[in-house]
Amino acid sequence: MIVSVLLSRVSFIHVVISSSTVGVANLGSTNPNIDVDRRQLMASSRVVRQATSSILQTDPTLAGPLLRLAFHDGATREQLSDDLDNSVFVGGPNGSIKYELDWNENRGITRPLQAVEEIYSNIEGLSLADCIALAGAEAVESAGGPSIRIRLGRRDATEADSKKRMRTLHSDTDRSLVDTTLPSAGLDSDGLRLYFGALGLSDEQFVALCGAHDLGRHVTLLGMPKSCLKTLTRECLEAAPVLMPFVSEDPDGFSNTYFKKLIKWNDRKVKLGEVAFIPTDVDLVVDSELRKYVTKFAKNKAAFFSSFTSAYQTIVDAGAPSVGRY
Repeated sequence: MIVSVLLSRVSFIHVVISSSTVGVANLGSTNPNIDVDRRQLMASSRVVRQATSSILQTDPTLAGPLLRLAFHDGATREQLSDDLDNSVFVGGPNGSIKYELDWNENRGITRPLQAVEEIYSNIEGLSLADCIALAGAEAVESAGGPSIRIRLGRRDATEADSKKRMRTLHSDTDRSLVDTTLPSAGLDSDGLRLYFGALGLSDEQFVALCGAHDLGRHVTLLGMPKSCLKTLTRECLEAAPVLMPFVSEDPDGFSNTYFKKLIKWNDRKVKLGEVAFIPTDVDLVVDSELRKYVTKFAKNKAAFFSSFTSAYQTIVDAGAPSVGRY
């Protein structure tokens, strides 16, 4: 009910602010100056954030999935040329995630996507991709994390992005091959550097971005019906009865606890059920160069929030043409 009231305000805001909105109302326009009606952008983005916040007040467990949705929509972006002056990019952040629900990496994405699509259906002047990026940022803030402003004006895709990278990346190690547009959970630290480096992130930034695992849960096979265990269809994975948090302490809150637990894991001091890390999590402390950032963020939450903010903006702002952030 609260969300419906918030959404119903958008048309009113649109009329009051400008009867002849220019720029972002038609994202197919060739007009490059989408900041031409800054008040409209501010108003529309504010309504998306307020609607997201209201949803999270009712269901705080949605914060992690909303953040994951934003990352999975944005991280499929790939640069096809090394020539920075004539670079060609393909992929997100572009709302293509709605066509990629059958990817194994996107299990559990349907619920947050439906929530954002409901918000988007009542918004003027923003794309679905804009709404996904805004909802992810608001999920972080609502869960106790930093306030993240982002650029707007993303164009929505009409089909899925490529699941396979056009240009594979690898080093000399066995688990460094990067051949998919979303990261494999089995990558080693070299593979993580290659993957996130291709997205424009420094080592410090991608370690901070991994701190998103402080928030939310991942699918397990516990309690799953035998019929699902035989097939593991998307429907079965979406409806998995038992989800396991990466960090069992406050899985719906955003803090630097993830990094504290990584250090505790590395010192062999974690208790059974305290964490449920995947290989790419423990890469961060096994690799000595990455571990220094884990230590830094474990000791300094403000430093983590700052690096996470810049990392999130780098991922979701790619291709978003607005000058201002909203």
